[in-house]
Amino acid sequence: MYAPSLLDPAAESLKLADSRGATQVAREARTLLGERFSSVTFMYVLMRAFEVEYTAACDAARWHEFHGGPRALSDADLETLLAPWLSR
Repeated sequence: MYAPSLLDPAAESLKLADSRGATQVAREARTLLGERFSSVTFMYVLMRAFEVEYTAACDAARWHEFHGGPRALSDADLETLLAPWLSR
């Protein structure tokens, strides 16, 4: 796991960005984090930037661009899951 000092700038940038869709936020996080981008770092920046609850962030970490399989979240599922936090 990376130190918060390496991830917090990405969380702050996400918070200030004009991305409002969950898929757009995820892809922006990937750009900001570069090689540090993973399901765990994505969870962290979601919780820091948008105050996403831990369980929802864990679910978001199942986004299909991280993992395949029957439990993977589609883009539409990710949008629905994160809508309560991203619409604030």
